[in-house]
Order: sequence, then structure tokens, then C-alpha cells
Amino acid sequence: MTNQRKPTSASTSRKGKDRDRENKSNSKVKDKSKDHSKENSKENSKENSKEKEQKEWLPPQSPKSPLAVEEVLFEIVSRLDKHSLHSCVSVNKIFYRAAVRALWMSVQWKSSLSNPSFLPEMLRYGHNAIELQDNFDADLDIIAEKCTRLRELRLVWTQATDSKLHNILVASPNISSLYLYNCKPLTTLALLYIQALSGLKKLEIKNMLNVDEASIVGILRSCPLIEHLVLEDVRLSRVAMESLGVTSLRIKTLALTRSSPTGSFVRNILRNAPMLRDFSLARNVHSALLTEDLLPGSDMYGCLVSLNLESCKTIASEALLAVLRVCTGLERINLCGTFVDDAALDVIASNSQKLTSLNLGWCAQISDAGLLRVLTVSQQLIFLDISSHGVLTAGIFRPDLVWACSRLQTLIMVGIDMMRPGGQIQPNHTMMYNQLSRLLYLQDLAIGGPYQDLQLEAGFDKMGELVNLESFRIHHLQTALGEDEIRWLVEAWPKLKRLKVELASLSEPWRRYFRRRRPHLILG
Repeated sequence: MTNQRKPTSASTSRKGKDRDRENKSNSKVKDKSKDHSKENSKENSKENSKEKEQKEWLPPQSPKSPLAVEEVLFEIVSRLDKHSLHSCVSVNKIFYRAAVRALWMSVQWKSSLSNPSFLPEMLRYGHNAIELQDNFDADLDIIAEKCTRLRELRLVWTQATDSKLHNILVASPNISSLYLYNCKPLTTLALLYIQALSGLKKLEIKNMLNVDEASIVGILRSCPLIEHLVLEDVRLSRVAMESLGVTSLRIKTLALTRSSPTGSFVRNILRNAPMLRDFSLARNVHSALLTEDLLPGSDMYGCLVSLNLESCKTIASEALLAVLRVCTGLERINLCGTFVDDAALDVIASNSQKLTSLNLGWCAQISDAGLLRVLTVSQQLIFLDISSHGVLTAGIFRPDLVWACSRLQTLIMVGIDMMRPGGQIQPNHTMMYNQLSRLLYLQDLAIGGPYQDLQLEAGFDKMGELVNLESFRIHHLQTALGEDEIRWLVEAWPKLKRLKVELASLSEPWRRYFRRRRPHLILG
């Protein structure tokens, strides 16, 4: 028998210690591997998140095919005007295709539509806009059948019926601009069909007598995106618009021209149009509007930049004054033929920081002093019409009061009384020419008056400084121009493109002389 040696306590304790050390080292290795795996997972997650962010913020890739380049180019050139588009046609092939495609977006047909020869080309390049003008025999069914992507439709002097217009609107439900001019067969039923154009933004209706309140209210409620609304020669004298109630409107341009709107109509529209920027009531000679009609609320006209009240003779001067006091940011004002007075001119002068266009023609209640208060402070003025029936005198050209509108480009002042003040014609003309010589940016000038002598020789040296003048109009001059004046006009103003004089002021031999010396000049 072999004797087996039993392990001693010392050896067992050593073995236990060795096992403990191995276990500890293994656990440390495991812990380290776990830490490494955690770090790797964190790094991977960070890298993934970075990749996601990079993917999210990567700039759009450049087009790789010529077709994609053409699409990008088309988006650019489609925002250009027609003159620029015609220039793009001759650049290269890609520009040609993009420009021609953009040009075909708007088609104007003026002849018969029975067999339009260009229809295949139009269908090839696109037909987003169509204008029919003077087409009494136009076949509107062709448009309804072939043109289904219309964005803009203009019907001018066409025999459009309610049913034919309905077919076009059904075929092109995305029309955003609709213009109906002198389409007399249309009735209120056509206005009912327009209500289906939920994306309509621009609507112009001219010379349409069959209009009622329900139709207009229905359009304003069904087409909430309308920003441009023009109603011209539309009978509104019996439309009250009370049923409109509180309806939020996005209208920015509102023109009610020669339509005799009632005070209730104007009041209800203005009350719901806080974003109105361009407002016109031109040539409504029979609309007796009151202050409460033009100012239905205290916070009106906050965005208004253009106000046109031409020939609104039945609007009281108090109402005009109240509106002008509220409109502090006006850039364009047309008060031609109204009963505006010097008090209103004082308000205009105090709010003239942005004023660029002012029409005070044929205003019978203004004076030289009131006008000068405007002219001496309006530095941004570009257009000015101060024509009158002898109400204004040469006192507006006083040398001690210099006009601040030195950047004026268009000046119309027909009918200024050059006999007053003082009764001396030549000194008054000298004052006028001295004042005009400071308007170095002037491009269009209209002067003259009945039974007046132009006295142009008094301003030869001063008027010659108007080197940018392109149009010179002499109105109602009964006396003939002198030989020196005619020869001076031929040589003066190298940029002059148009000269208009009365027949009695320029004889036929002198007209032939003008045409020979300035063949590109338009006479008359």
C-alpha cells in the first residue's frame, strides 16, 4: 500500500489565496471589458448621433443631371419679367428651354380660338396663365378641356357665360388670380361658382352690373386668402354688406372704382380688413360717405400706404381730414378733384416723412401757402400734380422758400396763374424756372395754361440744367412758340423722347424741322 500524504493547513491556505487572486484578476478583467464595452457603445452612439445630425444638416446636393439643372434654372427664371426672359432665350440650350417654358406660362389670345395653331406648343411647355382679349367668338370649351393647370385667368371682352366659366373653374380648381373685364353675359351665378376657388388671392371684376350682397359675402367667406379685390363699374349702390358680420379678411388691396358703394358697404369691409395697404374709392362722385363710414374703428389704417379718393366730391372735408389724421404712414395720396383744404395740407405736411406721390390737381380750396407747407418738408416726393384752374399762382415759386422735393421725377402743373402775384409775367416765369432748375432728377414736366405766354426764353440757362428730362408737355398754350424757343427745344435735353405741344403753338413747317433734326423724338 502506498502512503498518501495529506495536505497540510499551510498548503491549503496558499491554494485558497491563489484562487482568490485569480478570481480577483478575472473580475478586474471582466470589469475592464465591461468598461470598454460601455465606452465603445457610448462612442458608437455619439458617432451615430453625429452622423444623424450631419445627415439632417447636410446642404442640398447639387443637381447631377441636365434635367435637374433645368428644373432649378426654371424656378429661377420663372420669377423674371418678360423682357429678361426673352434675353435668357439666347444664352444657351438649357436657358432656352427654361425661359421658353416660363414664357408659355402666360398666354394671351386676341384672335379667334376656333383653330389655335399654337395649342400644341402651349400644351407642351405649360399653360398656367391665359388671357383672352377681344375674343367674342372664343371657344372657352377648349380651355376647359385642354388647360387644367391654370393659376391665372383673364377674360376681357369675351362672351363668357356662367356655364362656360364654371367648366373652366372646375377643370382648374387651383386658380389664384381671376380677372373678369366686360364679360356682360355673366350673372350672379358666376359669382357663386367663384366661391369654389378656395385658393383665390386676386379677384378683379369690371363692368358687371349683376352683383348682389349674397354673392360678394359668399366669395369673401369661401375664399379666405383673397388679398387683392377690385370692383370697377360694378353697381354697389344697393349692397349693404350687413350680412358679412365679423369675418376676418386678409385684403391688402381694395379698389371700389366708379361703383357708388354705400356707406354700409365701405364700413363693413374696412372693419374686417386690418391689413389694408392700398385703398381706392376713385371717381365715386355719388357716394356720400361720412366720417363713421371711413373710420368705423379707432385702430383703422395701421398698415395703409396708399389712399386714392380722386373725384370723391361728395365726401365732406371733415371726413377727409379725419382720415388723413389717422393715416400717418402714407406714401401715395391722390386727392385730385376733392374739396380738400389747407387744414388737410397741414396734416399731410406733418406726416410727409414717407410721402412719395401727391396728386392735388384741380383742388379748388387750397392756397399757395398751404401747398408750400407741404413742398418745403416733403423730401421723398417723386410724383407731384398741382394742376389748377388759376387757384394756385406763381407765389408757389417764391425764391425764399426752396422746395425740399429735390428728387422729384414727375411734375404736372397746368393752369398756374402766372399773372399773380404782382401782375408781372416775366419775373414770375423767372421765379418758376429758377425753382425748376433745382429739380435735377426731373424726367417728366407738364406746364402751360389757357391764354398764357410760355416765356421760355426767360429760362434758357436754367432749364438747360434738367439733363434727365425725357418728356416735356405744354398744355393749353394758345400763342405760337417763337423761333428761338423752337431752335432751343431742338438742341436741349439730350434724353428727351417726347414733346407735346398744341397745334396752334407749333406750325407744320416747324414740326417737319423737329422730325428732321430729332427723328426719334415723339411729337404730340
